[in-house]
Amino acid sequence: MKKQNLSSTIFSVAAIVLGMFLNVAAAKESPIVRFDGKNGLQPRNGLTADGEGNYYGVTTNGGNSTCPPHGCGVVFELSPGSNGTWTEKVIYAFKGGTSDTSWPETDLIFDGNGNLFGATGVDGSSFGAVFELTPGTGGTWTEKILFSFNNQGYDPGTHLAFDSQGNLYGSFLYTFGDTGGVFQLIPQSNGTWKVSLIYTFTGTNGDGKSPYGGVVLDGEGNVYGTTYTGGASNHGTVYELSPNGSGGFAETIIYSFTGQADGFEPQAPLSIDAKGDLFGTTLSGEIFELSQAGGKWTDAVLYTFGPSPDGSHPWGVVLDAKGNLYGTTSGGGAGCNSPGCGIVFKLSPQTSGPWKETILQNFESAGDGSVPNADVVVDTSSGHIYGTTTYGGGRYGYGTVFEIQP
Repeated sequence: MKKQNLSSTIFSVAAIVLGMFLNVAAAKESPIVRFDGKNGLQPRNGLTADGEGNYYGVTTNGGNSTCPPHGCGVVFELSPGSNGTWTEKVIYAFKGGTSDTSWPETDLIFDGNGNLFGATGVDGSSFGAVFELTPGTGGTWTEKILFSFNNQGYDPGTHLAFDSQGNLYGSFLYTFGDTGGVFQLIPQSNGTWKVSLIYTFTGTNGDGKSPYGGVVLDGEGNVYGTTYTGGASNHGTVYELSPNGSGGFAETIIYSFTGQADGFEPQAPLSIDAKGDLFGTTLSGEIFELSQAGGKWTDAVLYTFGPSPDGSHPWGVVLDAKGNLYGTTSGGGAGCNSPGCGIVFKLSPQTSGPWKETILQNFESAGDGSVPNADVVVDTSSGHIYGTTTYGGGRYGYGTVFEIQP
């Protein structure tokens, strides 16, 4: 009789037992866009809703061929039609070079006037830039470079945020000390924007390093985010930047990950609820909540992903009006062979005990896409969920935009 590896046997049994307790919803998933290179290539960011049923997103590559070998990236629009159909339109294709920028790396964000903002990364000719797209007549959009990064930093974090004054905030994964920082863009009366590096991480003495996920703001103008490494145990941090009343900001590390039950290496954007509680994920597989009482922050692990068929490597989470969390994992699931093609999941709070996970989608690569690397958007009126996958989706395997119907 052929001997089996004991650790493999234990893992297989654990996976079977776990599968008995995983809740898989009867949801319908369908790709509404399959990228082919011309209309975009391998999206790594989430979608942004305009409140009128349209969704907007970016692909880092694809579109214009002036950036070899795979294009400079695009901004696209998805508009709903009749009978559940969707129309995708490239509203801007980046050109690269000295006249433009290329390779968008952040989610898009709207201002109060319906303009779209985003940021690009290092493209060989620059350190990236912040751009604005303004809608015109006949569905046209006009691009404007607001600020080109130079000695401030490069490789912007995933998420940008506006404060109540119209100032725009984001993070750099790298400054020229390779530690990262947080920047602020202030609009000026003459139409220009003033940039300030409001904090530079040190990566020493308990400080964080490499803020990959970008920033979120609360109603009082405090800026929150995560760093991938650094902190007391060098497993990453959650930080707060508070306005000091004179135009500056004071930093506080509100949590340092230990690398044990609380996980390590947070790299996704945070979400903030109406109470000011923060929700996020770690690359190691934990979903956490940070809540504040009496000036002290407390960390709680809401869920820890297990072996397949559960997901692995979660991205950020978003909240619905009932307090449920939704998100994706780039690995795991039952749809592909190891390490898996990823899932879409829902976490629901219970009256007592741990949160309940429901797997809404197991990606299967060839047809419906694979490896989601971004947040999802939940349509509050219909309950439909929208997001992107970086790979799969048919002939080209260049990724998809997907819709999940409950």
